[in-house]
Amino acid sequence: DIKLKENVVDANSQWADLKALRVRNYNFKEGQTHRQIGLVAQEVEQVSPGLVYETPDRDDDGNDLGTTTKVVQYSVRYMKAVKALQEAMERIETLEQRLSDAGIA
Repeated sequence: DIKLKENVVDANSQWADLKALRVRNYNFKEGQTHRQIGLVAQEVEQVSPGLVYETPDRDDDGNDLGTTTKVVQYSVRYMKAVKALQEAMERIETLEQRLSDAGIA
């Protein structure tokens, strides 16, 4: 809600960040055998560190194991994707107009 926000401005281009992300197929080492599609946190971190956070590893009793696991913030990535899609739409519309103006389309 706008009443909860301030300093609202258009976001910077997300084109290069999204283009640099490597979408991968994988399966988890334990628990699931089917292939999934997604991102590897360490690879995402190289492109856009703000999309990754670390969570402490815990045993079955909730005890901290002293290690962490990196996690991709998919909700932020979705917003980056929306912005990049908007940019792609603008580029397509510009190209369509240029083709139309040239009598090609």
